[in-house]
Amino acid sequence: MPPGRRSAAFDPIAPNLDLDALVQQTPNFEYVTRISCDMIETQGFETFEKLVLLHVLIGGKPLVIEGFHKRLDEWTFTSTWLQDNYGKEFEQARDLSKQSNMTVSIGHYLSNMNKLTNQWNRHNYRDRDRQRLYLKDIDCPQVWHDKLKEVVPPSIFYLNDSTGDFGGPGSVDEPNPHAPGPRKTRGVARAGDLMSCLPQAMRAQNLMCYIGHEGTYTPAHREMCASLGQNLMVEASGTVDLDGKPTKPGSSIWFMTESKDRHLVSEYWLSTLGHDIEVEAHFAQINAWKSAPFTTYIVEQKLGDFVLIPPLAPHQVWNRGTRTMKVAWNRTTVETLELALDEALPRARMVGRDEQYKNKAIVYFTLSRYSELLILVDRQKNSVADNQLMLDLKYSPKIRQFHKDFRRLFSLYTRMLLAETLPHNPRDDKKIQYLPFDSNVTCSFCRCNIFNRFLTCPSCIIPLDNGEEDTYDICLECYAMGRSCKCISGYKWVEQFKWQELTEKHERWRQQIVAFEGGLTEKSALPLHMEQQYMKKISLAAVCQEQLRLRPWNDPSKPPPEPKMRKDADESQVNADGTVTVKKRKPQVIEKGHMKNHVSNYPEPIWKLGVCKCGRAYSYGNLFRAFDTMPLTVMENPDWQCPHCLKICSCGKCRKVAGMQPFEPTGTVLGYDTRRVADLRSTESLVDFKQSNFEWVKKAGDDMPAGEETRRLSRRFDEAEAAKSQGPALDDTYYVNEGEDTPITNGHVEATSPTAETYQDGIPIDPLLGGLPSTGTSNDQPVQTHHGLTDDTTMHDIENREPPHLFVTPSAVMLDQRHLGGGFTTDANGIVFQYPDPTDPDPTVPQYAPPQVEQRSQPPKGADPSKKRKRSDRDQVQSDMLDPNAANEQYHKAQVKRTLAEARRNDRYIIAEAAMSGKSLSVKLVVDKTKLAHVVNQPPTQETQSTVRKPNNVILQSDYPSPSSKINPLNNPMKRARIEQDDEFSTRRNRRRKSGQRPNSTDELHKKSTKYMAISSESEIEEEFGADSAHAENQARPRGLPAYLARKNDMGDSEIPKELTSELRPSRRKSTLLESAVTSRPSPNIGRPRDTSKRGEEAVGDATSVAEENRRAKLRAQQWDHDDSDEDESAEDEEEPETSPKKQSNGADKGTPARKPPNLPRLQNSASSVLSKAKPKSTPGTVPVSIFSKGKKIRVAGKSILSKGKASRHSLGV
Repeated sequence: MPPGRRSAAFDPIAPNLDLDALVQQTPNFEYVTRISCDMIETQGFETFEKLVLLHVLIGGKPLVIEGFHKRLDEWTFTSTWLQDNYGKEFEQARDLSKQSNMTVSIGHYLSNMNKLTNQWNRHNYRDRDRQRLYLKDIDCPQVWHDKLKEVVPPSIFYLNDSTGDFGGPGSVDEPNPHAPGPRKTRGVARAGDLMSCLPQAMRAQNLMCYIGHEGTYTPAHREMCASLGQNLMVEASGTVDLDGKPTKPGSSIWFMTESKDRHLVSEYWLSTLGHDIEVEAHFAQINAWKSAPFTTYIVEQKLGDFVLIPPLAPHQVWNRGTRTMKVAWNRTTVETLELALDEALPRARMVGRDEQYKNKAIVYFTLSRYSELLILVDRQKNSVADNQLMLDLKYSPKIRQFHKDFRRLFSLYTRMLLAETLPHNPRDDKKIQYLPFDSNVTCSFCRCNIFNRFLTCPSCIIPLDNGEEDTYDICLECYAMGRSCKCISGYKWVEQFKWQELTEKHERWRQQIVAFEGGLTEKSALPLHMEQQYMKKISLAAVCQEQLRLRPWNDPSKPPPEPKMRKDADESQVNADGTVTVKKRKPQVIEKGHMKNHVSNYPEPIWKLGVCKCGRAYSYGNLFRAFDTMPLTVMENPDWQCPHCLKICSCGKCRKVAGMQPFEPTGTVLGYDTRRVADLRSTESLVDFKQSNFEWVKKAGDDMPAGEETRRLSRRFDEAEAAKSQGPALDDTYYVNEGEDTPITNGHVEATSPTAETYQDGIPIDPLLGGLPSTGTSNDQPVQTHHGLTDDTTMHDIENREPPHLFVTPSAVMLDQRHLGGGFTTDANGIVFQYPDPTDPDPTVPQYAPPQVEQRSQPPKGADPSKKRKRSDRDQVQSDMLDPNAANEQYHKAQVKRTLAEARRNDRYIIAEAAMSGKSLSVKLVVDKTKLAHVVNQPPTQETQSTVRKPNNVILQSDYPSPSSKINPLNNPMKRARIEQDDEFSTRRNRRRKSGQRPNSTDELHKKSTKYMAISSESEIEEEFGADSAHAENQARPRGLPAYLARKNDMGDSEIPKELTSELRPSRRKSTLLESAVTSRPSPNIGRPRDTSKRGEEAVGDATSVAEENRRAKLRAQQWDHDDSDEDESAEDEEEPETSPKKQSNGADKGTPARKPPNLPRLQNSASSVLSKAKPKSTPGTVPVSIFSKGKKIRVAGKSILSKGKASRHSLGV
């Protein structure tokens, strides 16, 4: 957006919007025509195809087919099925608030849709920092594709390759995989989607799913490459979800227009709203749609509604409710290909939008496939003996329509070859590099798909790490516009098809057309060389070849030369005595290869100028912005005349010439900044397309204030009304069977009312589906249009009529001023606007600006404000004699003065002046250092903290596992748990001290062998050992039962034995003296909770008691071992102990010789026996008294017992 120009802001839709009341209260709002899907089967598929052709493709109006939810599989098209089958698939969700992408899994997104929806209400729906996550453009599941193929009519389904009937004219036999014998294929007919004619690897996969919640939206846009859009809502939330949770009903609000209003809509977006609809970045407000000078069609898409979108018709979508799930795809037809090559691709090339549908390749491969089918039909005609079959092949409506589509595609193919034709030169033909076509070559500047010939720069090749090269390839259209790399010239020609191959196919297909048309006629297609002779223009390839010769080559390795400073005015010099001497400007010396620009009167290189035969030269930038002339228009016309010769020059000198009618720009140009999408090596050498044409619009006096209609908008409106007055009709390019009734009434389809019986012999519109009265008028009365014009209106009436009142005053409920903030302003129509920040280096990012309030002129002093001054005839004569440009300039100055005065009163003068003048004003505030330090060092109060702290509105975060989370501890925090190494029951052999050896120091007596283990999260502890053990360290109470023991006691689990089996039960031996001594002196701390608040001596005593308890438990386990273990232990005790400097004995065994642990399997049995004895006899839920309540974790027969405060995996068993 140019600086100083305001643009409409984003204003969301309230959740409690009453759509029915809005449509009834707004004159230019209408509901879209609806039909039932049952009517398709009743009337037949052929009638339905004609309805889509007349109403959507030719008529350009949207259509809704309802009732498909009754035919969809209710178990497959659900969020539960999608979550169960594709829940772990990661997709890119669009964060509309931050304009960024977030990687989330489908299951994670679906699980949080209720939270994302419930955050919105009628008070906070304008909050800009809340999440609006839209899961869009995700691949449709194959199961859904197969299910939809059975429900949706074949002619409008995705990648339909034939609309013929099974066994129809031109069908052949094929093997039947489901039954013995052959079966008939579909007859020869046009394809429903020409994308199916491309090879499988070249097709664009555009069958996508869209899942959104309340507040998500799709900005206003057109369908890519003028294709026909289809959108079916397959699932939507109701009042209650499948899991019983309350939800909000899901639906989508569509704001749609018709194709014939597309130029009017585009100009309204540019001149009034300040956005370019080709960029697809603005969601228009409801007030903007209400104020629009065209009809807006409203659709509330619910479950089972199938929306058909006309080509090139702008529309936008707003999602409501908890969940909406839609499947969408696009179709390419002959009609859409013509619109794409004529209009859609040039517009997409200006803004640098991807061409994913490869339209020129579709033309070529469709002709190849259609040609084979026509040969098949000719063979059947020659071989069939039945006269009836012969007549069916010759006069079949589908085959005749097939012929006409082939002829229209051939015309497009001829245009493609004529544009790439080079002057015949054998030397140049040898220099053209051949690259086999794979449909992957795109323009480095505009990113469009290149079909055959293009230019490549041999100097701008970047080698990649994988061994490939990144070349700079430019399409012929961009190079003619002055787009290229920094080299500007020195390019090489490359072609992807042999030129002889293309011309031979052109001649072969032309002969097929002549054959089925019955011979040569005046309308027959001409050979390619004759078409070149009848061309009045230079081909695009020849223009590029000439520009390669004219434009200089720049070395990219050298810095660009500094531009020369222009000296347009005389120089003033102050002398020593204070006098001023004016030096006259020296006459400009025109260098070789330069000419004076007629507008700026400054010499420029000839290759940057369009030179007329009269000797005047205009820069291509002036021609584009002031006269709506592209550089290619000048280059391809050898007899081009300049604006001065056409008497339309609007420069300052020519305005004074008698008979000159200055040209007015027919449209608004905001500027196309393609630096974000084009290759970094790119530049624009002829036209700076980032510049707007507002200066020329002001000179033409068409820069009207907000709320008033411009002449540009009125001109577009008249063009749209003239196009709609013709009505949709089938011309000679379409075939209609004789005697067959068509859904046409008086030459046009009367589909203005959902309640009218629109199609008499076609598909009738159900009156119960409509909600508006019929707007039909009598043929005797002139039809009044939106601007108050009738069929009898003359050009004199149009020129002298009053400016129509196009805008409707919005309701106060639709716009709440309290939620706008200080940086926004509204006009008389209720549209919220914002200005670009003058300090922002990127002018495309809009920021806030002061409000601009229109004030009425104050009456003079002493005058009665209640009395209005009457306008005399003298004032009328003087006003008619005033120059409209001067009057407009005076009005603009007065408006700026009033705005600045209002801003001064609101203490916003500096910002307002900067925003309106487009300058960057930096204000420096000087503060004393001592005061500044005092303010900075002062701690913030509680009130200040509460006001500064912003609410955390982040509801959903990405669940994609980051590869750096395993390395970065900040992303994956780890917990460290202290583990005391028990040398007695360690699984590793300890090096014992020699007998009789004492510790070296007293510190070594108290030294414990400890280590730390990293624990990722508490969830691992709870998952394996039970929920109570994860928080046992912070609880001052005895540890409860393990999870498996609690289940056994509470639920009586039969799988867990209540006692050990005889094989695992240890044998009892006679109690020894040591055992008697142990059992006679029980520890006072057994069965009591540990007091964690002890400090000093109490803590030491408590640690000693725990150590004593552990020692007694070990001794008891050893006493209960098998008899054969005594022999093993006695043999091990005879070995000489070793001393390990790294591992010392535990503190519980101070002063006692270290023992080697017994065999591990036997130790498990001993511990199991201890557990069996320690089993509580009380009721379930009581805390057992166990000798292991404060011991270490022990694994017994595959199960684990956790000690209090120990979270390690250190175990005794294997």
